Amino acid sequence: MSKLKRNLTAVLFLLGIAAGLVVAVTAFFSGSGNLRAEFGKLRRDFSYLPTFLSGAENALNQDLDEDHYFIQLYGGIQRLMGRRVVEDVEADYTVIKLKDGDLAFENLYGGPTDTQPYAQALAEFRDQLAEKDIPLLYVQAPQKVSQSGDELPEGVTDYGHDNTDRLLASLDELDVDTLDLRPVLEEAAQEPDAPRFYFRTDHHWTPEGGFVGYQAVTERLSEILGYEVDPAHTDPDSYTKITYEDSFLGSQGKRVGTLYTGVDSINLWKPNFETDFTYSVPLNAIERTGPFEESLLFPERVEEIDYFNGNPYTLYAGGDYNLARMTNHLNPDGPRVLLVRDSYSCILAPFLALDCSELITIDLRYFKENLMDYMDWLDPDMVVVMYCTSSTRLPELFQFFGADAKPEFRY
Repeated sequence: MSKLKRNLTAVLFLLGIAAGLVVAVTAFFSGSGNLRAEFGKLRRDFSYLPTFLSGAENALNQDLDEDHYFIQLYGGIQRLMGRRVVEDVEADYTVIKLKDGDLAFENLYGGPTDTQPYAQALAEFRDQLAEKDIPLLYVQAPQKVSQSGDELPEGVTDYGHDNTDRLLASLDELDVDTLDLRPVLEEAAQEPDAPRFYFRTDHHWTPEGGFVGYQAVTERLSEILGYEVDPAHTDPDSYTKITYEDSFLGSQGKRVGTLYTGVDSINLWKPNFETDFTYSVPLNAIERTGPFEESLLFPERVEEIDYFNGNPYTLYAGGDYNLARMTNHLNPDGPRVLLVRDSYSCILAPFLALDCSELITIDLRYFKENLMDYMDWLDPDMVVVMYCTSSTRLPELFQFFGADAKPEFRY
């Protein structure tokens, strides 16, 4: 870094600190600050001291960055300094800049995960479903960081693919049917004029990446269940794409601001063929009926740009819900599929629903019951479990028998 650049960075940093102090002091003495509120609680009850000490830093950070100017300035300084690793107070949210400028999350203090218990849980789930003649398919969704990891900064290690490889190897030994989408996406990315399959500032795949995943998943399901897929559903030219330019600051971008690596656009895929769905999320009081782009998509999520408070990714399926049902009124003879999911399914699920009579989705981060207790009610023809690579370290996503259940594995 040149001397001029170092001096400029130092000046900007000092100006940022000064501006932050002005904002914090102004908020404190005006009575509107979070830190002022914490001091008030302490003044009224001195036994609040331990809580005050643990929460004062967070309250001050909220005051400093009420309008996110501090994050923006901090991210801009990191960019000027050429920093590719921006550590976060929460280790899982440390932001890494890849060689192409894309962002990723990496825990610098993490390590490999023992995935054998997760494979055993999936095998036990498969066996209990088999007693009801319901097949299970485990689908491995990808992640932004490649299997080689060549795009990572020097000294940074990603364990996602290693964890996934061990999980899939264990599932193969246990004869659990699997579909690995990682090579599917990597091969598609090599095609001429391939679109972006991952957002620059977010950890999810784009609608274009999710659509490639959908093509592979529905092909496998049609082989297992013996249904025919309408060629229009899997043809990207059967959709009109509406682009919302520079509308999206993703999960990683929110940690470092727009100055660090910019923002994303997102496409709404609108079928050019007739569709009619009812989308129901009972516990969230959601029920939407109409064509694909009005029932399964949420265009209102991209009507206004709000980088730090909005989440345009939820344009697809609305977000992560404990249990949701997508009923396809134009395909009553199609299969009923239960998709056990993480957030990567937000984009894939609406497309998959095109080929089903009903697609039911369950997210075990919010659904804490024993899934087997619901099988007779849901009556699926098949169960698909689909998790992205980074989710293979999360034990809550493999609790198919309830949060407190400890099934006796036979493997």
